[in-house]
Amino acid sequence: MHISRLFNEHRPTFSIELFPPKTPQGVENLKAKLTEIAAHHPDFISVTYGAGGGTRHTTREISGFIQRKLGLEAMAHLTCSSHTRTEIREVVAGLRVEGVENIMALRGDPPKGETQFETPPEGFKYAVELVRALKEMKGLGIAVAGYPEGHVETGDYQKSLRHQVEKIQAGADFVVSQFFLDNDSFLRWRDDLVKAGVKVPIVAGILPAIGLEQITRFAALCGARVPETLAHDLERFQDHPESAAGYGLVYALQQVHNLLSEGVDGIHLYALNRLESIRLVSALVTVHRR
Repeated sequence: MHISRLFNEHRPTFSIELFPPKTPQGVENLKAKLTEIAAHHPDFISVTYGAGGGTRHTTREISGFIQRKLGLEAMAHLTCSSHTRTEIREVVAGLRVEGVENIMALRGDPPKGETQFETPPEGFKYAVELVRALKEMKGLGIAVAGYPEGHVETGDYQKSLRHQVEKIQAGADFVVSQFFLDNDSFLRWRDDLVKAGVKVPIVAGILPAIGLEQITRFAALCGARVPETLAHDLERFQDHPESAAGYGLVYALQQVHNLLSEGVDGIHLYALNRLESIRLVSALVTVHRR
């Protein structure tokens, strides 16, 4: 089933993003954890795709396990990076074999060791081109990423907003935002997209901080601003990692609560494969639905 239909059944949706482990034992451990995750009834689970397609086979395996064994909707990430158009079609065909028909279309990061994205020979330069190609393949649900504070490489909020609209017009069914730490930035961006004529669901991405160094590094990569109050409080706990992670989770839960009050279409949790954040965010969304 296309994930976009879930938004017609009930809102807000609750979804989770997981990353594939790099070892066979790690994969088996994640499969065991996924059985516990399923008990929290996520509407769908997305599975990331390593830089340059480094985890393409594991992404397919984990996505297939979610779809077939757990009976949940899986959304496999797919990037332009390091792939020809033919290879993209092969990846999609492999996902279809696993019963996976929902894809997060991304440009992707440069391959390991490189600092700039280079268009692969016979490949795609931008995510919008990948969206168009996936649309032509028929029968796929397509999501795209969104950047509430503008894409980090663009450096221009309005230009980034125009690119976002182009991806949706190309055939995206819904948008999942990159994580943000200031709800006002997301709400402004959501409203700007609506003013620009966007009618597809816009899902809020949430990443609980586990420490100041971690969240600062992630924010720099994604172009997100770290509020002074959050940075200050995390710094206080820098010698107490468990307290820092607990504070970061409480902060994220406050974000979720406020976003639900603002009528967001869904909450997408960048869970970092951590069960505690999944359990608590799921409970908060469930209460809100009643």
